[in-house]
Amino acid sequence: MGKEKKLDEILQEVKSFNEEALAEEKMLKELEATYLDEEALKDGTLDPQSMALLYERRKLATEMRRQLIRERISMAGTDKVQFIPPKPAPSIKDDSFKKVAVYARVSTKSLDQTSSIENQTRYYKEKIAKNPNWELYHIYSDEGKSGTSKKWRPSFLQMIEDAKDQKFDLILCASVSRFARNVAECLEEITRLRVMNPLHPVGVYFETENIYSLDDNSKDALDIQAMLAEWESRNKSRRMILSYDQRIFTCQFPVTDLLGYRHTKTGKLVMIPEEAKTVRVIFLAFFCGYSAKEIAEILTAKQRHTLRGRTDWTSNMVKSIMTNERRWGQLQARKTVVIDYKKKKTAKNDGIREGAFVEDHHVGIVSPEMARAVSYLFPNSTKVDGVQEIKVINEGNLKGFVSVNPYWYAVDNNTFLDICCSVYDEEELERIEYESRVRNGEELSKVISMEFSDYQIPYGIYFLTRTMPSVTLTKSQIKFNKACHDKFEQCKYIELLYHPIYQMLAIRAYDEQTDTSICWKKDDGKRVNHFNVKAFMKALYQRMDWIEDYQFQFRGIYRERGHSKILFFSLDEPRIHVGKRKETVDPTLDPIQYIKYKNEDDQKCAVADLMYAAYPMEWQNSIGLSHAMRKRRDRVTESITEDDICIEGNCAINPLIGEIPTKQEAMEELEALLIEM
Repeated sequence: MGKEKKLDEILQEVKSFNEEALAEEKMLKELEATYLDEEALKDGTLDPQSMALLYERRKLATEMRRQLIRERISMAGTDKVQFIPPKPAPSIKDDSFKKVAVYARVSTKSLDQTSSIENQTRYYKEKIAKNPNWELYHIYSDEGKSGTSKKWRPSFLQMIEDAKDQKFDLILCASVSRFARNVAECLEEITRLRVMNPLHPVGVYFETENIYSLDDNSKDALDIQAMLAEWESRNKSRRMILSYDQRIFTCQFPVTDLLGYRHTKTGKLVMIPEEAKTVRVIFLAFFCGYSAKEIAEILTAKQRHTLRGRTDWTSNMVKSIMTNERRWGQLQARKTVVIDYKKKKTAKNDGIREGAFVEDHHVGIVSPEMARAVSYLFPNSTKVDGVQEIKVINEGNLKGFVSVNPYWYAVDNNTFLDICCSVYDEEELERIEYESRVRNGEELSKVISMEFSDYQIPYGIYFLTRTMPSVTLTKSQIKFNKACHDKFEQCKYIELLYHPIYQMLAIRAYDEQTDTSICWKKDDGKRVNHFNVKAFMKALYQRMDWIEDYQFQFRGIYRERGHSKILFFSLDEPRIHVGKRKETVDPTLDPIQYIKYKNEDDQKCAVADLMYAAYPMEWQNSIGLSHAMRKRRDRVTESITEDDICIEGNCAINPLIGEIPTKQEAMEELEALLIEM
């Protein structure tokens, strides 16, 4: 009987609820009708009587809704409801058992900071031991780590992983700034600790600020403290920059110990003789052609110590020693700058902040000249056997020709010009410069030739065929055709010569491999048709003022004297390659095209795709060179003798490097140092 009565009551409640719902639905429909009338009102189609009725209906609908709300509230009873109270707000002082982790961090590895870590460790061990509800799980510590990013804090990251695995319940930390100095990371990690396991949140208690992260009332205070910690870190970064600026301005440059040197309190670097031997061996070995890997193996075998006492060397360690300017007596302050203190992002100080350079700051282990020579080996140390000598011929018909090593980067336009000019006296130099201008048509001859003075000889490049020797130059390569190889078929090596005033290239046979010889034929008999010579081509294009996008082909002039051979290439008679040849060429086009091929006001002459070869625009209105000028031009090639072809060049001082020891002298010193070790 009781169950039936209770069922009737439930049905009555459902019925009453349905009636209320129907009434509410009716009211909503009336409101919809009201809005429709209101639209009509906006259109101006309702009369005053209808307008009054509209407002009355709106008022009635609003009152019906209010009455329904009142009835619902008055009927809502609490006698059948059992309220479930929430758990007490989390507190660091509650009596529940907790496994406790500790996080400690210091930003440097100084002795003072080391004692700080030890003090924190001892303090928290005793603090946890005194609380009967706490049990120490682990102390996580990061020594010498910045708080601006978690990326470089392995202990911090391990702590977060252990929290994810529910290995502890609480983290104790001295202050918010010890936990993190990055607002976003600080709040992100605290939130993660709270929500990664909702039924087992991990709280962080910051003792200095008396903030417990699971307490909702402390959220605002935590946000403020995190911002203050980041502000303090940013302000510290600014103070360090200002301090560095002041030290540079007052010439108090920061110095540190490095292999070969120790620093004094006054900022001086004092050489350590035994360590200096290691540094000097590295430079000398690289100078003589050893690779960084080979040098590392030698030092490891010799058990030579690094600055930190290690005896196992790597190629990167060797290279880093050769790139530090303090090893050759110079000092450059603030070579790099921090551009983002949070992400530890650094950049080369290319005018970003004030720097300083001191030429003779201390006694160098090696000379600046040797250091410069070694630095030019880094781009191509796999192809060049140590520092390369530059030779120049100082007598005979090849006087002024400079030997070219195609893989040596320590050359530029001025290098070749200075070395060439060094073998002439002032009077000779003035004469050959004048003759060069006459030959190149840049100046009229002061002597009027009575022999065929009005006759012109066509440029030889017009008659170039595949059977004639030729060379093609690009901005990065030299390519010799098959006819060149046929002339030097028996040669394994050649020497490339360049005269920057005469504007001529030459190649001659060489018997053996030296610094200035180039492999012409491999051991298997295959020809080497082209050579990658970026450094030399850059100097040549600059000297000739050629447009880099073009290729230039030159006819070779072959001379054989006795058992000696040589090929000359005049660089002022070019065939210019501009674009690709099409399968079908318009027959109406003139087969000979003329273009501008030199850089003039940084303007380039537009070239059509159909142009596959062209010639200098200066030749357009002439047949060729005058007979007299041709005779002057050919004087060097025609008067060449066997002794001229065979003459050896003398070593010259490279103006880009300065005076350095010969490779033989360097090798002798290297061997002596290795014996001492």
